[in-house]
Amino acid sequence: MKRETITRMLNGIDDRYIGEAAFPDPVSLRESPERIVHMKKKRIVTLALAAALILALGVAAYAAGLGSAIAEIARELSHSVPDEEMRKERPEAAAYSDEWNSRMDEWVEMGENSDKTAQSAVLPDGTTITLTENFYDGDRLALSYVLSAEGPRINYDFGPEHECFELLTESDGLAWYQDLSEMQYLEIMAKLKLTGKVGFVIRSVDVGDHVTLADGTDIGPFVGAELDGNTVLVPQNGLPDSAKGQDKLELSFVVKTYEAYIWLEGDKVYSYYPVVDGEPVSFEIFNNTSK
Repeated sequence: MKRETITRMLNGIDDRYIGEAAFPDPVSLRESPERIVHMKKKRIVTLALAAALILALGVAAYAAGLGSAIAEIARELSHSVPDEEMRKERPEAAAYSDEWNSRMDEWVEMGENSDKTAQSAVLPDGTTITLTENFYDGDRLALSYVLSAEGPRINYDFGPEHECFELLTESDGLAWYQDLSEMQYLEIMAKLKLTGKVGFVIRSVDVGDHVTLADGTDIGPFVGAELDGNTVLVPQNGLPDSAKGQDKLELSFVVKTYEAYIWLEGDKVYSYYPVVDGEPVSFEIFNNTSK
């Protein structure tokens, strides 16, 4: 990251954030020592329960057939139907929109006919992945899942004494903050402005890019999209031959916990991203046409 970019970031931070980062309110320290945002424990519990309820209701709604994430995302992604003027002046763009809309119509059809029986798997760290719906007719496949993990978590227990510190390399720093909340980012920048250096570890949970069959065949690559916490996956180039014409498929996802070790000092950014193996999770889906 360039010097002037970081300078603008630091100068734009309200001093009260710096004060809160450096000298948290004594009351809040007694209630929740790792939080800088002054939020009562009762409110934290209430919000956590509300978030769990929203997730449960969302999964239940799709499972009960009240909606299809696959179909809804397709409707959101559909282009406007090209008018005659566009077809005349920009025929290539019109043809692309027609092709895209045809694909989205297929998604809608698969979503409306999908199996909305939810299947869940709980990982050792408590993360839950729920397959909210699936469509498989022996030739086509569409999936939708929800991951229960919260957003990225930050641990400031990282510095020169840590075993991973010597593995840091200088980087441009353009990616490290992209998944953080605004409050998390402001908190980090406040600490940097106050001391001139700050170390932290960002941990997040996500599903890997590949879905495989029981025999190890990779189904990908996928076209993916997200809506209201649901991630939809549809094979970009169709299914491999070994996945066609089956009565059922055993699909394996890999849920990964990613870590990013970051050290900011002045206008320098140092980072280390360890290789992550992940935890395999399997689901069994059935041919919709054979039921």
